[in-house]
Amino acid sequence: MEVYVKQVYTSVACNRTPEIVDWNSNGFICFGATNAVVIYNTKQKGKDPLTVLSHHTSQVNSVKWLNKQDGSCTELLSCSADKTAAVWTYENKQWKVSSKLTGHTDGVTCVFAVYTKENDLVIYTGSIDSTVKVWERTNGEVSLKQTISLNSGLCLTLHAHMLPLVDKPLLFCALDDHKIHVFAGEEEYHKVHTLVGHDDWVRGMDVLNVDNTTILLASASQDTYIRLWRIQQHTELAPSHEIRVEEKVFQAYGHDWSVKLDAVLAGHEGWVYGVQWHPYGKLIDTNKKIPVYRLLSSSLDKTLIVWEPEEGGAWVERVRVGEVGGNGLGFYGSRFGPKGDVFLGHGYNGSFHIWSVCKESGQWEPQVVCGGHFGSVEDVRWEPDKGRYLTSVSADQTTRVHAPWKRDGQDSEWHEIARPQVHGYDLASLALVNSTTFASAAEEKVIRVFRAPHNFLHNFKSITGAELVDEGAGGEVAGPEGASVPSLGLSNKAVFSGDAAQPDEDDRYFVPVTLFEPPTEETLMQNTLWPEVQKLYGHGYEVFALDASPDGTLLASACKATTAEHAAVLIWETTNWQQIQKLVSHQLTVTQLAFSPDSRQLLSVSRDRRWTLYQRVEGSNSFAIAASTDKTNGVHSRIIWCCAWAHDSAVFATGSREGKVCVWSKTEAKQESSLNDYALCSSHAELNSVTALAFAPLILEASRVVAVGLETGVVKIYSFAGAEWTLLHEMSNSEAHHLTVRRLIFNPQIQDVEGKRRALLASGGSDHLVRIHAIDIAR
Repeated sequence: MEVYVKQVYTSVACNRTPEIVDWNSNGFICFGATNAVVIYNTKQKGKDPLTVLSHHTSQVNSVKWLNKQDGSCTELLSCSADKTAAVWTYENKQWKVSSKLTGHTDGVTCVFAVYTKENDLVIYTGSIDSTVKVWERTNGEVSLKQTISLNSGLCLTLHAHMLPLVDKPLLFCALDDHKIHVFAGEEEYHKVHTLVGHDDWVRGMDVLNVDNTTILLASASQDTYIRLWRIQQHTELAPSHEIRVEEKVFQAYGHDWSVKLDAVLAGHEGWVYGVQWHPYGKLIDTNKKIPVYRLLSSSLDKTLIVWEPEEGGAWVERVRVGEVGGNGLGFYGSRFGPKGDVFLGHGYNGSFHIWSVCKESGQWEPQVVCGGHFGSVEDVRWEPDKGRYLTSVSADQTTRVHAPWKRDGQDSEWHEIARPQVHGYDLASLALVNSTTFASAAEEKVIRVFRAPHNFLHNFKSITGAELVDEGAGGEVAGPEGASVPSLGLSNKAVFSGDAAQPDEDDRYFVPVTLFEPPTEETLMQNTLWPEVQKLYGHGYEVFALDASPDGTLLASACKATTAEHAAVLIWETTNWQQIQKLVSHQLTVTQLAFSPDSRQLLSVSRDRRWTLYQRVEGSNSFAIAASTDKTNGVHSRIIWCCAWAHDSAVFATGSREGKVCVWSKTEAKQESSLNDYALCSSHAELNSVTALAFAPLILEASRVVAVGLETGVVKIYSFAGAEWTLLHEMSNSEAHHLTVRRLIFNPQIQDVEGKRRALLASGGSDHLVRIHAIDIAR
C-alpha cells in the first residue's frame, strides 16, 4: 500500500505583533504564525497559497524580506522569542534556513538586513537583553561583527539604510526613551546622532531615497503622530533673515549630514504601529509631471491612511480605509503590494485585510484573503454524512466554518466562509448534530446549540455550489435570517427578515449580505453569526468534551472533574434537548467522547487512564456499560488523550500520553473481567505522547489506515492488519503542526482520483493551524 499526501488547505492568523508581515516585489507575503514562518503566494489560484516553514522553537516576533539591488527576492529573515534569528534562502524550489544567528541571551524582537554593493549581507538583531548585534555574511558564512550595548535600554524597532553618496549603512534604533538613535561606522558602529521629538515609543520606521544625497525617514509612534526626517549631505548656506527649519549636523563616513524635521503627520487618533513608503519610492504624476511620494500608515484607531504631499509640500490624506466593525482592536501593521495599487493591514485578531484600487471607479475595495484562528484550535469536525464543510473551535473564542469556493474553470479553493460564534469564553469542544446544527462547549458550564440561518444557507450555495437543507427547522418556513450579539451579551440573538436594524442600539447589528465569493474579515465578524437555539444546563464544571451520534438523535457531553459524580457523561435527546441519562464510570475528566458510526455505542476516555464503552439499549436512547478497563487490564499507564472508531464500528482505538496506540474489538470468548467480551487486538508504541487519532473510512486488503497525531505536532499515517503496523507516511512539523495536534478527523466521503482512493484528513493544533490534506492511497 502506497500513500501520497497533498496539502489542500491551511488556515492560520498572523501573530499579534507589529512588523510580523512583509510583502515583496514578487507578490509573496511572509508572516509569523505562532512559531512558524508562513509564505503566502497572493497570485496562486485554485491551490492552497500558504507554505508553512517550521524552524523556531518559540513565537516568531518579526519577519522581513531581503530585497536585492536588482529587485530580486530569494531570501527572508525571521527572529523569535527562542533567542535566535534565521536567514531563509529559496533553493531547489524549497525554503531552507541557510544561517542561524545565535548569541542573544533573551528573545530577539526586531531584525533588519541590507545587502552591500559587494552583495554581502549585514544583519541587525535587537533583543530584550538590551543589545543590538551586527552580523556579516561573506561567502555564505555569517559572523558576529559587533554587539552594541544599550545599557538598560530596550530596542523596540530598528531599520538600516544604505546612505547615498557613500553607499554605507546607517542604522536607526528606536529605544524605550522615545528617541531614535542613529549609528554608523567603518570598523565599529558608534552613535552619531539622536532624533528627538516623539513623546511616546516609536514602533515603526521606513526610509526613502529622495535623490543622490538625500533620504527621508518616516517614524510612527504611540504618541499618534508620524514624523518625517530629512537627512541630506550638509551644505553651508549663506546667512539669511528668512525663517528656516532648525537643522542638526552629524558626521558619518567622512561627510557632514544635516537632519531636519520635514513634516509631522497628524491624522490618527490611536497608537501608530506601522509606516511604509511606497515600494518603488517616487511615482510620476502623469498630469503634473512631478514626483509623488506615498506613505502608508496603520494605527490602533482601526484605520489605514495613504499620505501624499501636495504641490506646496503639505502632506494630506489621499486614502483612508478601515473602521472595522465587531470586536477588532485596530491594526498592528500594514504593507504595500508590489505595484502600490493594493495594500494590506493586519489586525489585533491576527486577521488580514487587503484593499485594491478599482481601475474604473478609483475606489479602494476589500479583497478575499486568507485568515484563521489566533488561538489554539481545540476541535475540528466535518459536516456529518457528506463532509461538505469543516467547522473548527478555538481558544480564540470563535467557531469558524471552512468550505471550498467553486468558480467556473478553476479548481476549488478553501476559505473561511462563516464565523457562527464569537464568544466570551475560550471554546473547548464541538459536535455537529446535522448539516445545519452544532453544539459547542467553552470554559463555562453551559452547552450552546446553534442553527444555520437563511442567510448562511443562501450564501453557502452561492459560494460552494452545494445546497444545505435546514434539517432542524421542523417544517418552519420563516426561520431567522441571521443573528446578532446584544451589547454585553454572550448569546447570539436571532434576527428575522423585516426586523428594523437599530445601529444606535448596537453597533454589531446583523445586516443580511449576498455573497458570491468568501466574505471579508469585516463581514465575517459582523454578519455571519448563527442564532443560538438552546442552552443546556446540567454540568457542575466547565464542559470539556462533546460528541453527537451520527444519526443526529443524541448528544453526549462531559465536563472537567475530580470526582466520579462530576465525571459523569450526560446524554441529551436532540429532538427536545432534554437530558435523558447520566452515565457514571470515570473518576477524573473525560478527555474525549466518540459515538460509533452506527450510533449503537459510545466510547469515553479519561484522565483516570481508563476507557469505558456504553452500549445502546435495544429500542431506546439509553445506554448501559458494555465494557471498561481497570488497573488489571488497562494497558495504558498514563492519561488517555484520544479515541477513534473505525468506519464499520468493528474496532476502536485509544491513544495515551505514554505514546501507546491500542486497538480494541469484540471477541468470541467472554472474559471474567471488566472488559467482558472485548479485548486488545493490536497495539503500537510511539516515542511521543499520542494526542489525536482517526481511522480512514476504508479497508484495503484487510488493512486499516489510521492517522496518529503526536504532542510534537507530527502526524503519522499507518496501515495495520492484526499486530503488523506499517508506517506509510510521516508528516513533518512544516507539513502538519509544530505544536500539539489537538484533533484529527477524516472526511466521511472517499473519492476515486486517477485510480487512487482519496481521503481528506483535517487537523487542528495548538499552533493555531487548521489544515486539510488529501491522502491518496494506492492499492
